[in-house]
Amino acid sequence: MIKIKPELFWVMDYYPDQGLSKGEYYDQVAREIEIAEKLGFRGVWIAEHHFIDYGIVPNSPIYLSHIATRTKSIRIGPAVSTIVFRNPIQVAEDYSLLDVLSNGRVNLAVGSGYLKHEFAGFNVSQEYKREIFDEALDIILKLMKGEKITVNGKYFKFDNIGINVLPVQKPHPPIWIAVLRAEAAYHVGKKGFNLMMIPYATIDKIDDIKPVIDSYREGLKEVKGSLPEISLAFHAHVSSTFHSAVEENKEYIHRYVFSRLYAKRRTLDELYNSGLLLLGSPEDVANQICKIWKLTEVNRIMFLVDYGMKPFNLVAEILTDIREKVNQKLERKGIELDFAE
Repeated sequence: MIKIKPELFWVMDYYPDQGLSKGEYYDQVAREIEIAEKLGFRGVWIAEHHFIDYGIVPNSPIYLSHIATRTKSIRIGPAVSTIVFRNPIQVAEDYSLLDVLSNGRVNLAVGSGYLKHEFAGFNVSQEYKREIFDEALDIILKLMKGEKITVNGKYFKFDNIGINVLPVQKPHPPIWIAVLRAEAAYHVGKKGFNLMMIPYATIDKIDDIKPVIDSYREGLKEVKGSLPEISLAFHAHVSSTFHSAVEENKEYIHRYVFSRLYAKRRTLDELYNSGLLLLGSPEDVANQICKIWKLTEVNRIMFLVDYGMKPFNLVAEILTDIREKVNQKLERKGIELDFAE
């Protein structure tokens, strides 16, 4: 039986006209995560964004600390920590402390960012983001390993510095790197890191994902003994039929699509035909997951269920349907969503 770890991802896109304050929405998502843990989802990922309501978690470790106090076993992490905007010492400190407070439950996904207004807001040049990212990540990993470092880099300079709280997980929490293109995927593989990707934001149709994953695995060939993991995120809406899923989902996906910045505008029909949404009856969604696995042999899928500020009860219903109905259909096809017991 092929096993895929089911996880969840929240962009935390917020719309003030939907009747909830930001505090109330933070609490709603926390309650959704509590249900996810009871259902056996393996991990939750929270996006980090700045300055506008496209995503309202500007500091992931603070919100994830709150989630850690409300859960016991589910793994938690940012998707992603945009490390080019932060002092790498503080990133290492924040996630080391979070790993201690959560008893070793942190997954750390990092990226170099892509939203123009965030680079402008932090006064960071997008032209040099890859160089800054590489320098920062090297510092973060060394500090989390407990090393004292002296750095005289192009972007960071530190003299004999170490951090005073180290993570529970050794040598550091598992690292994922988010990518937007095949070339970047190759370099992630070459370094032996786990790969994270949101196909909706990157490609036009699901078949386009294969070259990206193939490029990643080509890079992995240069890393001996490495068994990295691939985590892909898909918007998901499960209902009794494809038609009812389309009708129920229309309001929320439309709100979400038109909140995205700099992304290609697609009609809903284009989105449905792209294969980039997990949408429909349990059988429909199971078939879509099968296709994704055949293209990628992915070992983790992040279900993005709460977008467009779906109501709590609807999110809870979809999470339950993924656990019970979608998984049942998948098992008949030789694939199992590997929920925790």
